[in-house]
Amino acid sequence: MSEHKDLKVIVNYPAAKGPFEQDHASPSETLAALKATVLTAFGLTEGQVDGSTYTYTLYHNKTPLENLSETIGQLIGNAATLVLKLSQQVTQG
Repeated sequence: MSEHKDLKVIVNYPAAKGPFEQDHASPSETLAALKATVLTAFGLTEGQVDGSTYTYTLYHNKTPLENLSETIGQLIGNAATLVLKLSQQVTQG
């Protein structure tokens, strides 16, 4: 795996007006850290709200990213840009 100096990360969230874009992402940044940054950028919070539980999942090529300790560098491979989608799941209490 080659290490890129500057990786671009784009996260699309259908309910947002535009995507989250990070131009200088570190290859060693974990998906957990990225997810926290993205949720903050979109003004979202995971957890209980009015009896419902809100959770958010990042997807890469329609595959849910469940290993949040994986790094951007591991996921991106040899590409220079990583495009992800954020999806909301609501569980009624």
